[in-house]
Amino acid sequence: MADVKVTYDKADLRQITRSFKAMEQEAYEQTQKLSGELAEYAANQIKIAARRMPRYLKGSERIADGVRIAKSSKIGEFKYGFASQKLSGGGDTRDILYGLEFGSKRYAQFPRRGPQTGRGSRGYFIYQTLRKEQPELIDKWEKGFKQIMDKY
Repeated sequence: MADVKVTYDKADLRQITRSFKAMEQEAYEQTQKLSGELAEYAANQIKIAARRMPRYLKGSERIADGVRIAKSSKIGEFKYGFASQKLSGGGDTRDILYGLEFGSKRYAQFPRRGPQTGRGSRGYFIYQTLRKEQPELIDKWEKGFKQIMDKY
């Protein structure tokens, strides 16, 4: 069975965000709630993936636990790596985020650089999980958005 990959180009995304402006306030709030729930789901899947990483990548748990989900976002946003997440050596999670996610050829404290996927590294726990969950997230978002739009 072939993998079906759903993608949106920038014009599609601009059209979707323009439609938010035309919504009534209640529909707008429901869209924010739906997007927040999907972002929460994706972040939880990333936390699960981070806990499955080998012992030498345990910093990935610290990064995954420090997720911040934008509750006011209409499109479901979350962020990783912050200055406020201090590490015992004096650094913060911004310093180790990309090394743990994509690996490094130069720095021995990070895993080897991951294999290429298209134009870049496939990642170890964040991007790999997002690629795996993307079809389900898009499907849930489209169904939920359609229900909201049909209601109003």
